[in-house]
This record gives sequence, structure tokens and C-alpha cells, in this order.
Amino acid sequence: MTKVTVIDCQTAGISGDMLLGALIDAGANIKLIQETLQLIPKHYPKCKSIHFETTEVRTHGFRARRAVSEISEDSTEVHAESMIEAIEKIATSSQMSAEAVAFARESVKTLVEVESRLHGVSLKQTHLHEAGSTDTLADILGVATACDSLGIFDGKIYSTPVAVGGGTVSFSHGKLAVPAPAVLEILTRNRVPVIGGPEPTELATPTGVSMLVNLAHAFLEHYPPIIPKRIGYGAGSLDLPTAPNMLRVVIGQSLEHNLNRDSVQVLETNLDDLPGEMLGHAIQRILDSGAKDVWVTSAQFKKNRPGHILHAICDPQDAERIAELIMEETGTLGVRYQEYTRFTLNREIRTIKVTIQEKTFDVRIKTATTASGRVIKTKPEFDDIHTIAETLAIPARTVAELVTQEAQKQIERKTGETRPLA
Repeated sequence: MTKVTVIDCQTAGISGDMLLGALIDAGANIKLIQETLQLIPKHYPKCKSIHFETTEVRTHGFRARRAVSEISEDSTEVHAESMIEAIEKIATSSQMSAEAVAFARESVKTLVEVESRLHGVSLKQTHLHEAGSTDTLADILGVATACDSLGIFDGKIYSTPVAVGGGTVSFSHGKLAVPAPAVLEILTRNRVPVIGGPEPTELATPTGVSMLVNLAHAFLEHYPPIIPKRIGYGAGSLDLPTAPNMLRVVIGQSLEHNLNRDSVQVLETNLDDLPGEMLGHAIQRILDSGAKDVWVTSAQFKKNRPGHILHAICDPQDAERIAELIMEETGTLGVRYQEYTRFTLNREIRTIKVTIQEKTFDVRIKTATTASGRVIKTKPEFDDIHTIAETLAIPARTVAELVTQEAQKQIERKTGETRPLA
């Protein structure tokens, strides 16, 4: 079974300390987190000292875990590069896994790139205000270590839509509408679905969403099929009038033993007056925009008019963008959509060496495997088959058979799989 983690931030949004508190409440190793955080004063000049602890609190009658960092630091601004350098040095000195280090690095990168873009300056010229505080590093490194200790990086990570709050927020650049510019930029870049409210205050912070987009493999409206094993609640620092200020993390196992599962949107529209060459152009544009697949079926509409139904499969977060593209390219006035849950195999492309007529070629092989690693299907890349056939002046069908046989032998040596592969 595959480990599955759901970060549920649809009630009160997400911040770094809420996510860290929830992971600790779910069983993350506090001692390991403290050891990682003690490296910050050694490698981040702004920080003089840090003391980390957690406390159990009540929010609207619910028990939750608060992550608290007592920090002594300089009040001066820091360059973005200083925080990037600190992450690299701490990663080298820590016991974090490669996955945890990559997560921490990308989370900081997300923050500093957004600050650079918002202020219209290069990365070297970017100064960090709130984002440059030691709190930011503590949250990111703490979450990285917590995920490591729980084995979260080894499985699938999902998130619900993010509650962003409302009203205005005051910070170093003045008063602006919620969501704050950095939060909105990160959410927009990563096509994260959001929910306004439920409170007229800031519920999603730049640090929280920067970590979320680097953790979540997908954003789902509903929980995926999961057998819950651990549940953690992380409390925020504010007292909200109408809702408990907490984030929930659910860790469990998927219901499928051999198959992955994800959600896709299927878009459809009726076309009865589009020339064939324009339809072909539209199909290519939709594929180039990131759709997983596009196809056309023949149909007959009112007044016995012949036409086509255009179908496209895409990720849920891309549905509106691709629907708009379909309208632009075809002139249709509406696009239907429906969300489907599908079973999928793991897919990868590996390159093998094949010798034919005393000549050796590199051939890309597409393989499809179950979650347990069993190979279900293998298929050589046709462009490579075509190249070999042209080079040797033999039929492509012959080349495909020889390549498939060699791929079969190499997979058998590696996995012990002896069943003929389609």
C-alpha cells in the first residue's frame, strides 16, 4: 500500500507554524526537529539564538498543537541570497534526506523568486522583509525534518483548496487586500484552488503556501481513498471568532494495492461548423497547452447536421484555462466538464542498448508498472524504431520485434518478470 498524506487547509488556511504543529501532533520526532533548528544560528547571521518547543492548546473547544520558536535576531533586512546560502549550509550539516533537502531548498526558492518578481529587481538585489525572518527558516526546516521523520516524502501528498481569508493585512509595505501579494503570486503560479474567508483576516501566509506548493502532488476537492492512520492538528496564533484556527494533517494508506489513483477533468464541446484544418490546429494547441489527451468523435446534431465532439483530458487545476483555449480556437460558446477519478500505472521512459546487424543503437522504451513495481507493458519509442529501420534498410515491424525481445530480456534480468510483455 502507498502512504498518503492529506494537508487539509480549507477551514483556516495555512501558515508555517500551523503545518509544523500538525505534523508534530501526528507523531513527528520533536528531538530531530530541535537538532535541525539548532543549526540555524550557526549558518544564518541574522539569527543569534533559537529555542523551539510545542504546547497543547484549545481552539473553539478542539485540542491542537502549537509550534513556538523563541528567537533572538537582528532587525536588519537580509539579502535573498543569504537565506539561500543558509539553507545549503544547514542541509550539508544536518541529517535530512535528499528529498527533505530538496523540499527546503525549493520552498525558499519559491519565496525569494516571488519577492524578486513583485519588486521588479534581480535576485541579487532582492531584500527580504518579513520573509527574511528566522521564523521562515525555522518553519521550513522544521517541516522538512518532520516530514522526513514521518516518511511522508516516500508517498503521495495531497491538499484541499486553501482558505485565504479576507479583509486587509498590514506589513512593511503598507496595507493591502488579502490574500497578500506574495501569497497570491505563489497560488497563481502553481494554479492552487482557493476559498475566500471564512474570516475577514489573513489565513494563508507566504511561508505556508510556499511549502504547500512544494509538498502537494495535487489539490483535490475531496479526500482521496485513504485508510487514516494518524491525524494531527496544528493551531494558529490568532483566535478566530467563528471557526477553530487549526490545520489538519491526515496520514494513512491508499486503498489500492497495485494501482495509483488521481483526478482528472474531461472537457467536451459540440462542433458543427469548424473546418477540418482548423480542428486539427485546435487539437495540437490543446495538447501543447498541457492536456493529457485530446480526441474527436463524429456526431449528428439537430436538423441532421453532421459534426464532431471534441474531448480533452486535463488536470483539474488546468480545466478552466484549457476550456478558455478551446473556446478561442473553435469559437464554441460553451464547454462541458466533469471530474473523474482514474486508476493509473506508473510510467517512465528508460533507454536500452540494442545490437542489430552488428550495430548498436540507443532505444527509448516506455514502461508501465504497478505501484509494487510489476511491469505491465513495455513499448519502444517509434521515432527510434524508424531511425534504426532507415539506417539498416529493414522493415520497422522487424526492428520493433527485435527491440521488444531485447527489452523483455533486460527486464527479466532486472525484475525476474518472465511473462511476455505487450
